Amino acid sequence: RPSPTDLCARATTMSEEEEVPEKQGWFSRLATGLAKSVGEGLDYIAGVEDPADLETKDDGSGAGTGGEDATERKALWSQLKDLIGADVMSKLSVPVFIMEPTTMLQKMSEILQYAALLDAAADEADEDMRLAYICALAISTYSSCERTKKPFNPLLGETWEFQLPNGAGTYVSEQVCHHPPVGAGHCTTAKWTYDLTSAARTKFMGNWVDVWPKGRTRIALKETGDVYNIGPPASRVNNIIVGRTWIDTFGDMQVNNLKTKQKALIKFRECSVFGTGRWEVSGELVGADGETKYVLNGKWNESVSVSKPDGSQSKTLWRKEPMPENPTKYGFTNFTFKQNSHETCPPGLLASDSRLRPDRAALERGDDALAGAKKYELEELQRAERRLRESKGDTYAPKWFRLAADADLHELEQDVGTAVWEWNGEYEEATKKRAAAAVEGANPLESLVFDPWCYEETRSGQVVVGEEGDTTEA
Repeated sequence: RPSPTDLCARATTMSEEEEVPEKQGWFSRLATGLAKSVGEGLDYIAGVEDPADLETKDDGSGAGTGGEDATERKALWSQLKDLIGADVMSKLSVPVFIMEPTTMLQKMSEILQYAALLDAAADEADEDMRLAYICALAISTYSSCERTKKPFNPLLGETWEFQLPNGAGTYVSEQVCHHPPVGAGHCTTAKWTYDLTSAARTKFMGNWVDVWPKGRTRIALKETGDVYNIGPPASRVNNIIVGRTWIDTFGDMQVNNLKTKQKALIKFRECSVFGTGRWEVSGELVGADGETKYVLNGKWNESVSVSKPDGSQSKTLWRKEPMPENPTKYGFTNFTFKQNSHETCPPGLLASDSRLRPDRAALERGDDALAGAKKYELEELQRAERRLRESKGDTYAPKWFRLAADADLHELEQDVGTAVWEWNGEYEEATKKRAAAAVEGANPLESLVFDPWCYEETRSGQVVVGEEGDTTEA
């Protein structure tokens, strides 16, 4: 969408550079000017108005000074222009210049950057304040969602593991379905468990993409028995073809305590055409008796506070951690930097871990050409393995998750958008065996080769790749 500044600049440019011929009368000149304005406005809404404007750069942090050139943006538009109104989550293979060196499995885990909020909730005696801490956690995850580059789509069977600080627990996620893309995640500590089935629905609208999170979230506090779900708001990625890329999150988030029937309704304010309201959140925490116990206010990229409805007992529950002193063009937080390193790897790291992807690692090193080549190679191998699986008559089964026999869906989760996956409990024993076989002190990112494959034929390169006509994100 054009900002007010964009519209004013365009109007000024048209008046200064596109002069109407002198011989036209005032009425003709007015009609000509209006026709041009309407035509250009429609073109902008469609996504592109002037090929020269495709030279607008975006460096991944929203600063508008990136390295991609007009040719790449034109190529992206040529892929997307026939998909207006479509769900583009896995419709096409996108170029690496619009990507960041993470995967969607890693992105899913970023809610646990502030896992201390779950510890605080587990230790809290006041049930209403426990709900407030869960709300703060749910909001905090959006503080890492201003990054405008797209993570890599995980391959089927790809995994992501990381250890929480002080060894409190290990978060594990797995790509359990590829078309449509679905990831499942699980983490357990002495105080709480976190389970997620993550999917998304998108709609491409020319120069922006709307994203609706789907799936199911469960947070359980062990001592109190409280179980929470989260119904997230929508997001919009603006100016993906022309202009400075930026992300807005808006709409309602609902957090429910499924045991006590407490609930919180939190409103994410949409950025207005004048730029006001962006990042703002506000909400009410309602008890099982229907009375408002606390009110919540803040900004999802800054901090969240709660107070009594009369403004008393105000308390800041969450504040965003400082950004790195030496930021990269991707706008990574310190947490994300650690995610990509061996520091957060658990003992016995799986060879299917996202850190080991050669395309992701190449992009992280700044070698875009190699990243693109490796991405294509992995996509071809995945297509070939899919054809091999079909020829064998096999059905894919994830290693660490299983389909939930009883999904236990809340009324707000009926349109969950995917099957629900649950932890199968086999990871712990398998990890002990891998950890026992691992070389002590070795860096797994140097000793392991990325391997999410099911068949030895894929590992050894004996599958047939390069089938024509398949250009989707593999």
